[in-house]
Amino acid sequence: MCKGLSLLALTVLLFFVLSIDFTFSTVVAANYYSEQTDFTETSVPMTRYTWDKDNIESCIHMEEGIENAYYVWTKLSVQNWRHALQEYTGNHLEWNITAKFVKSEAELELCDVKVYIYDNYRDFPDYPSQTGAYTSVALRDGLEKNDNLDVRIYLSSVVLHGDGQTEINLPPYAFRNSAVHEIGHMLGLGHMQSQKGYLMSPQFDFWQSSEQLPITTLELDAIVRVYGLDGFD
Repeated sequence: MCKGLSLLALTVLLFFVLSIDFTFSTVVAANYYSEQTDFTETSVPMTRYTWDKDNIESCIHMEEGIENAYYVWTKLSVQNWRHALQEYTGNHLEWNITAKFVKSEAELELCDVKVYIYDNYRDFPDYPSQTGAYTSVALRDGLEKNDNLDVRIYLSSVVLHGDGQTEINLPPYAFRNSAVHEIGHMLGLGHMQSQKGYLMSPQFDFWQSSEQLPITTLELDAIVRVYGLDGFD
């Protein structure tokens, strides 16, 4: 009888330990992306340029007087894409996209991706044609080679509403959404046909959304279809 109870207790204990281990593994597993839930569109348009580098170095330069939080949010946006791609593909040694702060625009020119953060959209080099966050990609000499890519991202804490009159001081989550969206363009993602609702939609209505949109399997699948599972090189 005692032996039977001991065996039962051991079985229960073993089951409990296995249950704890399974639960722990699920909890610590990172989730940097979400499953696609809106299937109105099932693919993301891709641009005509591609990267061919082991590491894409992004540098962030801020206009004087801007709070450091905007740099942190932008850097985290880059890191979120890296982690999402690594998790989605199961390849944690590739998809190396880095971000660092630089003090001068001269330092910025040495980087693969040049990110500018302004305190007002009126400071954008392409204002007034651009009044919200945008990404500029140029192919020097008309060649689609990696060393000839000139990629620049322009972000601002204040943008102009689509009505052409209302200036908007972006709440933090809306700025973060803009940063993640523009990094998506840097990775080759184009705009969705739907004006709203997707991470890569042309518009993000923060009056209707109370939080930023996640990176999903929709965007990740589009990138993986171009590069495969082994990163950008």
